[in-house]
Amino acid sequence: MDELDDDFIFDDESAEIVRRYEQSVHDRNVPYFDVDEVEVIADYYLSCGKTKESFNVIDLGLKLHPNNTSLQTKRAKVYLESGDIRKAYQILERNALPNDADSLLLKGDALVRLHRSKEATLVFERLLSLPGVEIESTSLDIAYIYIANNEFSDALHYLKIGLEKDPENEDLLQEAAFCHEQLLQYDQSIEMYQRIIAVDPYSSEAWYDLGLIYFNLAMFEKAVDAFDFVTVIDEEDTGGWLQKGNSLFHLNRFSEALVCYHRCQSLIDFEDLLLVFMGQCHEKLEEFDQAASYYAKALEINDQNIEGWIGLGICELETEQYDAAYQHLQKVLELDPENAEAWVYIAESCINRNDSAQAIEAYQHALKLDAYQPETWQSLGNLFLEKNQYDKALESYLEAYNQDVDYSLENIDLLLAVAYCKTGDMTMAKTFLEKALATNSESTVMFLEICPDAEALLGLNG
Repeated sequence: MDELDDDFIFDDESAEIVRRYEQSVHDRNVPYFDVDEVEVIADYYLSCGKTKESFNVIDLGLKLHPNNTSLQTKRAKVYLESGDIRKAYQILERNALPNDADSLLLKGDALVRLHRSKEATLVFERLLSLPGVEIESTSLDIAYIYIANNEFSDALHYLKIGLEKDPENEDLLQEAAFCHEQLLQYDQSIEMYQRIIAVDPYSSEAWYDLGLIYFNLAMFEKAVDAFDFVTVIDEEDTGGWLQKGNSLFHLNRFSEALVCYHRCQSLIDFEDLLLVFMGQCHEKLEEFDQAASYYAKALEINDQNIEGWIGLGICELETEQYDAAYQHLQKVLELDPENAEAWVYIAESCINRNDSAQAIEAYQHALKLDAYQPETWQSLGNLFLEKNQYDKALESYLEAYNQDVDYSLENIDLLLAVAYCKTGDMTMAKTFLEKALATNSESTVMFLEICPDAEALLGLNG
C-alpha cells in the first residue's frame, strides 16, 4: 500500500478493512461494508491522493447505505480535494446536518474557495457556537482553511479566538507567527515565536524560525543567538548549523562560519552548495588557493553550479591566472548568459589580458542587465579615460557618482574633476577638485599628473 499522510491513522484494523476491500475489487465481488468502514477506506485513498478510488468507495457505500448523510459529507470532501468546489458545496447544501461540525467546516471551506467570504464567516461563527465544540482546535482548523487560500488576516482572526481560550497553545502561536510574517508584520511574528519559547524553551523549531526572521531582517547578531539555541538543543541539526554559518558570514566572521559549515558537511544533501559557502569564506579571508580548492570540489559534484564557477574565476583573478579566469567565467555565461556579475568579472579578466575593447563591451553588457552598479560605471569610465574618450568617461563617472549613495567610491570626485577638465568645463572641474581635496589632500597632485595643463587655467599653485 502507498505511504499515507500523517493525518490518516492507519492501524491494524483499518489495514484489514482496506485489504478486504481491495481483495473484493480484485475478485469482482460485491462486498458489504458498514458506513464507518466505507469512511475508513475513502480516507485511506484520499490520504494517498487517489481521489478516483475514493469516489468509487463512496459510490459503493451509497449503494449499500442510500442517502446516508455522513457519506454525502465525505463525498463533498473528496470533491473539495479534487478541486470541484461548486459540486462539493451543492452536496453540502442538500445533505449536511445543520449542527454537524464536520459539515459546517467543509461548507465554510467551500465558501472561502468560492470567495463568498461573508457567508463563510456566518458558517464559521455558527460552527464555533455549537455546544461542546473545542474552540482551540476548531479555530485552528478554520485558520488552516484561510491560510491555504493565502488569506492571512482572516486566519489571524480565528487564531486569536483560539489564543483567547488557550494563550499558550503552540500550534496556534506557530500559525499566528507564520501569518504575521506573511503580512510583513515582523515584530508581531517575533512576539509569537517568543511566546512559544516562553512555553517551551527547548522548541528548536521556534528558535529556528525566529532565527530566520532575524536573518531576513539583516539582524545577524540576533540570528546567530537564535541558531545557537537550535544547535545546543540538537547538535545534529543541520539547518541550525547552516543558518548560523550564513549569519556569521554576513557578520564577516568567516573563520567561525567555516566551523559551522564543517559541522554540517557530512549531514547535508546539497553538498556542492555548502562547498561553495566554504569557498566564499576562504575567499573573504584572502586564502585564494583554499577557496579555489573548495569551488573545484563543488563543481566536481555539480558542474551547473554558477556560484562555483564565479568563485573559481574570482580566485584566479586574485592569483593573476587571467586566462583561466576568463575561461571559467565564460562557463557561467554558457549556463546563464544574463548573469551581470559574470560579465563584470569577465571585463576584469580582459583588462588584465590587455583587451580593453572587449572589457568595455563586457562592462556595458553587465550594465544593460543591471544598471545599478556604481563601481562598474566607475571602472567603465576609467577605460574610456585611458582611451581618451572623455565625453563617455564623464558620462560613466556621473552615473557612478549619482548611484554612490553611501559615498563608498574611491576618488570619484577626483575622477569627475579630471573628466570635466578633459571636456573643457573648468568650472565643474574646480568644483569637484575642491570636493576631492576635502577627503584627500593629495588630490591636486594627482589631478595635475593627469591634467598638467590645467594648473594655470584653474589658478592652482601645484
